[in-house]
Amino acid sequence: MSKFSDLTGPALERALELVSHAGDNLKSGGSNAAEWLKAGAAIGAMKTGGKAVSRVARRNPTATIAVAAVGLGLLGYAVYRKNKRDNAAIEARSREITRRRHPASVVEETSDIGSDA
Repeated sequence: MSKFSDLTGPALERALELVSHAGDNLKSGGSNAAEWLKAGAAIGAMKTGGKAVSRVARRNPTATIAVAAVGLGLLGYAVYRKNKRDNAAIEARSREITRRRHPASVVEETSDIGSDA
């Protein structure tokens, strides 16, 4: 005897409707299965890597501090280079705007040195 044999009328219809709806969702959700698999693998790798890093950090605290200092230094240098590049681009743009607003003017080559005026 089936578990569904006790259900009658609207309850049975509703149960069958829910089952078919769930089946349809599983069929259409196949395209997302690859993304879910990738996400699960990434989470698993992060957990495993985190455990390994914490184990190394507990065994070698001095090396952990040294690696963190080097990482912060590299991060700071990257920020410095990005700011330098951005500022150079801004200055180049401002020179270009200045050149457009003030075309090259004629500069007199005469000098005031030795003149009586």
